[in-house]
Amino acid sequence: MLEGFLFTLLVAPPVGAHSEEAAVSYRTYAPLTIDGKLEDWIRRLEGRDWNGRLAVAKGEVGERIRAVPIHLNALTSRVEAGTVSGPDDLSAVVYTLWDPERFYVVAMVTDDQVVSQHEGADIWQDDCLELWFDCRHDAVTRTLFLDDEYQRGLSPAGADRNRPLAWAWRNPRTAPVTAAMTVASAAIPGGYLVEASVPWSVLQGCQPTSGGMIGFNLSLVDKDGDQVWTHLTWSGQLHSDPSQFGHLHFLDAPIDLFESDVVESQPQQAPWDLPQQQE
Repeated sequence: MLEGFLFTLLVAPPVGAHSEEAAVSYRTYAPLTIDGKLEDWIRRLEGRDWNGRLAVAKGEVGERIRAVPIHLNALTSRVEAGTVSGPDDLSAVVYTLWDPERFYVVAMVTDDQVVSQHEGADIWQDDCLELWFDCRHDAVTRTLFLDDEYQRGLSPAGADRNRPLAWAWRNPRTAPVTAAMTVASAAIPGGYLVEASVPWSVLQGCQPTSGGMIGFNLSLVDKDGDQVWTHLTWSGQLHSDPSQFGHLHFLDAPIDLFESDVVESQPQQAPWDLPQQQE
């Protein structure tokens, strides 16, 4: 009996064991249009004058992504298969947003060769971004087969296939789930951009609320012309192991992250710059 108990301790991951990786996803109060562009992801913020010290002209507006980045590269992530010679060979910055109906993701991928040849369930054999979900975030198993665990794939358009594709693996109803996803892509200098939305309705067990959390992972697949296949994983040693997924925290949008906000402020003088009163 004792021997069997010790064996269980060695092979079964403890419930709740996860990677230390964590990311934040802000709520969006306006649905995003999935078109392979960044317009919906940008906030416009008028520069502030800090205590009269920074000279900022009125109307000078900067643009910033209104989401928190997740960096995928050979330094911040694990090269699970193949090799990555540097950030120009393979790297990505991934952003997420959410609302009560959908999960939104956009990735700006640096890839020196964009390969998109396969269709359907085989898109993982080409350049592809994979999304991994553990909705209950309970880390019960080392493989994805429970009803709250999912794998989604997004593949960009390329020279060999002129349209982006999405796919749903590890799901008994692949066709309707894939059809419910929306995906778009665009060529950008040095690589590609891929954008998608996934309805929560096809992610059973995932219903985000501000302050909530799910298990989440990202993996980036790279296929070069020499047919070498590389896999870059954000969290853990194995991309498909829910016990090694990171944490994705859902937060409400700070007031200056709404897409239409332009924040204006009047120049202010620091106290030490004010005229001194004569006693």
